[in-house]
Amino acid sequence: MKYFILAFKKWNDINGRANLKEFWYYTLFYVIINLVLVGIDTIFINDILISNLEMQPEDFEDGGLLVGLFSLINIIPSLTLTVRRYHDVNKSGWNLLWALTIIGLLYLFILTILKGSNEDNHYGAPSNA
Repeated sequence: MKYFILAFKKWNDINGRANLKEFWYYTLFYVIINLVLVGIDTIFINDILISNLEMQPEDFEDGGLLVGLFSLINIIPSLTLTVRRYHDVNKSGWNLLWALTIIGLLYLFILTILKGSNEDNHYGAPSNA
């Protein structure tokens, strides 16, 4: 949970580096919290909205209220953490633009699983987190 909170503390910091542990623990807790919120949305929120506001179940096909809000809150911390992760493998944050292509998604995934250098690189000293 420490790394999830750390991503929010560094929400506006694209300088520096994020090691493997920092990136993947953030991702793990993001997925766990997201799954819990999906359950809460499904069991409580969506049922209340459907019964009280005469909404249709089809209105919630893309996710619920809490999941959408959680995802929206996490956009910027996720992006800045990903940029710092790319810095750890000595790549620019501009590599995120590869996400606009199909084959680029594989390249970006590979960048996130590579071990960063142990010494200083173009983006600074290794992360101590």
